[in-house]
Amino acid sequence: MAGDPVPVGLRSPQRYIPQLESLRGWAILLVVVFHYVGILGTGGRLGSTDSQSLWLQVLSAGNTGVTLFFVLSGFLLVQPFILVSRSGERVDIARFYMARLLRVVPLYYLAVLVAWLVTSNVAAFKALLFMPVGFEIFPFSVPWWSLCTEIQFYALLPWVMLGLRHRQGRWLVLVGGMCWIGLHTYLFLQPQWLGDYRNAWIQASIFGRGPAFLIGGLCSWFYLSGGFSRLLGSPRYQGLLALLLLAALFWLLRWYGLMGQKQALMTMPFYHSLEALLWGGLLLCSLGQVCRMKVLFINPLFGHFGSISYSLYLIHVPVQFYLLYPLLTEVEDMPQTQTMLAAIAVSFLLAWGLSWLSYRLVEQPFLKLKAHFPTLRHRRRLSV
Repeated sequence: MAGDPVPVGLRSPQRYIPQLESLRGWAILLVVVFHYVGILGTGGRLGSTDSQSLWLQVLSAGNTGVTLFFVLSGFLLVQPFILVSRSGERVDIARFYMARLLRVVPLYYLAVLVAWLVTSNVAAFKALLFMPVGFEIFPFSVPWWSLCTEIQFYALLPWVMLGLRHRQGRWLVLVGGMCWIGLHTYLFLQPQWLGDYRNAWIQASIFGRGPAFLIGGLCSWFYLSGGFSRLLGSPRYQGLLALLLLAALFWLLRWYGLMGQKQALMTMPFYHSLEALLWGGLLLCSLGQVCRMKVLFINPLFGHFGSISYSLYLIHVPVQFYLLYPLLTEVEDMPQTQTMLAAIAVSFLLAWGLSWLSYRLVEQPFLKLKAHFPTLRHRRRLSV
């Protein structure tokens, strides 16, 4: 998705964090597999949830990859605001917004244009304003909702961090944060409100998914403080904690896959916050020297998928749908397993190839342009 693999305005070999690129790879592959499970599960073709294999139950909760993206965005984008106190610089809000727009808008607008040309659905014009359109432009708009949430986070973040730099601002942020937490908790504990599909856009907005960004930001602060090295100074402790967190996350995802999305959220209203907390812990563990588990967090394959994750996020659902769904609907008999596996392989390779081209031809030119808008400025300039 839209978060950068390194802190905004701080691209340098010393600040590049390869573990986070691999985590982005994990996130996008979980989302891709989740949508495969959703399409192939149409009409119960994968059998009942109880009869599915353990891994299929876990992958049915692969939308957790979006939560991981949110945690990573919070972690990466909060870092410049924390580092300014040490560097003698300040964050330029205008340049921050310009960098974010150059990162997100060009490819997203291209995706909306393609969707409009294919479907002729005027809801595309609403999508251009980052207004949630749900499934109105199916299958193209399936992943767009999270970009709306990301944009809301970008709009809010600089002003929250600016407020934290001043005494009166800290009180405003504290009061506003307490009001948000109180209202968030109250509404999510109301089954009627939580189960009403008309409130789905609020639940998916920064109001509902804000804890993931907050957890990412707190992880960033903890990582840059001395507390991280003191608490997880030993590779043995880091490895043990990572194993415990992975086990807890595996159990949580399996439970979610067994319950199904609606029932799981009704039973555990703060499910997304809990999975964000577990991902935040794993993120921190990945930044330590866990030698035996290093291959999970730093490897070329996941790093590659992390680098093209934004393109793959926007491209994979239409490719999956148009190649796989006809096989499930145009014949009376179920397609042969070999045929379906071949179609899955072809659709994945096609989405992968298109995403690589999109990254090279669309994303990279704007990333180079974005590099001309560093968000850290010298103190004498008028900035945050």
